[in-house]
Amino acid sequence: MLRRAFSTLVILFISHCAFAAEVRIAVPQTYLEDTFLKLLLASKELADIEIQPAPLSTWSEQEAKDAVKSGAADLVVFGPDRRALDQSGSEAGALLAQPFMFKSAAEVIRMQKSFLKEAVVTCASRSGLFPLELWNHSITYFLTKDPIRTEDDFNNLKMAADANQSTPSRPTTGFKTQLDSATREFVATYGHKLYLTIGWPTIAILAAAPNYWLKLGEAEKKAWQAAAAAALAASNSEILAREDAMRKNLNIEMTNLDHSAQIRLAKVAADDGAKALEGRMDLWRKAQVEVASQTGDKPEASPAPRNRENPPVLFVTDRNDNKTLDYATRFGSRRLEPFGPTCGVLGVPSPSMAAPTLPPAPKALPKGESDCVRLIVEQARASGSSKVLFLIHGFNNSFEYVATSVLKLAANLNYTGTIVAWSWPSEGSAFGYAYDEDSVIWSEPHLARLVRDIAEAAPDLQLDFAAHSMGSRMLLQILRDFGQARANLPIGEAIFAAPDVAQDVFKEQIKLAREVATTRTLYASKYDRAILISESYHRAPRAGSGGADILVIDSVESVDVAISGHSYVFDEPKALRDFKQIVDRAVTAARRGLISRVKDGATYWVIQR
Repeated sequence: MLRRAFSTLVILFISHCAFAAEVRIAVPQTYLEDTFLKLLLASKELADIEIQPAPLSTWSEQEAKDAVKSGAADLVVFGPDRRALDQSGSEAGALLAQPFMFKSAAEVIRMQKSFLKEAVVTCASRSGLFPLELWNHSITYFLTKDPIRTEDDFNNLKMAADANQSTPSRPTTGFKTQLDSATREFVATYGHKLYLTIGWPTIAILAAAPNYWLKLGEAEKKAWQAAAAAALAASNSEILAREDAMRKNLNIEMTNLDHSAQIRLAKVAADDGAKALEGRMDLWRKAQVEVASQTGDKPEASPAPRNRENPPVLFVTDRNDNKTLDYATRFGSRRLEPFGPTCGVLGVPSPSMAAPTLPPAPKALPKGESDCVRLIVEQARASGSSKVLFLIHGFNNSFEYVATSVLKLAANLNYTGTIVAWSWPSEGSAFGYAYDEDSVIWSEPHLARLVRDIAEAAPDLQLDFAAHSMGSRMLLQILRDFGQARANLPIGEAIFAAPDVAQDVFKEQIKLAREVATTRTLYASKYDRAILISESYHRAPRAGSGGADILVIDSVESVDVAISGHSYVFDEPKALRDFKQIVDRAVTAARRGLISRVKDGATYWVIQR
């Protein structure tokens, strides 16, 4: 009797363990070879608590969902339909499947760490399922003979079905690929330049049925979540490695559609109206800001080489391009319509460069926001830089003056980063003050957009800023806008040198900038003739006014410089030495050996001649 009872208990126990151990996952056939799923099925986290995932193959996603509903499966794999997401109100989530909007696999992965992922998961949970993970099922690329940068480029493609139909002897215009072995073999044997353009990702969701998930203990739930997270990280690494291998091929160049072409093609593919697309793009920009601000969210890239002795000096300008081969005459003072930045490398400064000379201006320079972002990030990576310093000039500066001045300043700094001069369309004339006031307002959103895109493309780079005179209006506006948007971008130093800004405007906007920038410094002088003229013109003290009118406010380290001139911060040794301590080593005012003074109960600092 006891033996029979014991045998019954053993059978019941074994039956219970067998039931608990095997977990059925309904998997559509198109997902059976998915890297994420293979890694999940072999998960150590699940094996440690005796859970054995078992794939249950179905023909379609609908059959997989039906299997969960009927109880034949415990979990399900499916790809959320973009239109279904829209109809459910998850317009944000639909962006993750938006075609042509991504620049790389790394960007796809980063964007899935934003609220866009939460939108998709929330939508999936409305069906009663318990979503565990969202991942990249695939990323489609176009491998082409010619670069795809415009809508016409894309429309003119003559596509083969795959690499097998595009042999080295008779290459077609291009083909779609997920960078598989056949694609790599084609590239290895083709022998000519090819261009790689990302098309769109296909996202998938792993979700649990309520009748399975609710009966699990916390340890089991955590094991599933850990297993899914580990599989996600490993599958993302595999995707990035595959793309990186193609990028490193000397015959492969990664290209992107320009922004307007991306939007138009996304609109056509989604059959959206202009208003719906505009709303979606606003959400896209918010997601870009969010992922850029996440600490520890660094792009997956190869280790950078050692720093060069002097990182390069670059420029970006929204001036009109005269197409000459001499930087003295290359860029004018006109505001572009339509706008599109031009950029390039001015050179690597040397400490012996007493009077820097500009190189010849290349006939073709990178144009467009995406190309300029790529140039800056690539130059920073190549030099091993961890920082980028943006220099914003002031009133009455020609492009030639800006370029030579920045090279000279860079030669005097020990900045361990890449230096970028932003040259807005100043008239370059003492009689162009009113024109320059309009130009600096016109140019500000262009720089702001560039900064956001760089932060998104390389969130590990610290972005520093130094603005002179009227250029301080641009920097102040940018910080204010980022503060209002609560954009936690990786901004380090923000230096206002002789700012030609009304004091009340400066106080109000710097307050609205909230916590943007780690350190903010204001240099002012009562001997600055240009600021004195501006004071008279505007009939009010400027933020660059020193002496008794020094502006002292919270969250800004004000430095009163008892030196004449308007460019004293960059030209006079004492002021330049102080400036270098901020830029080169992020030293605060209290540690720079300055004289401290108090005004209205607040401390400011003094540099005497």
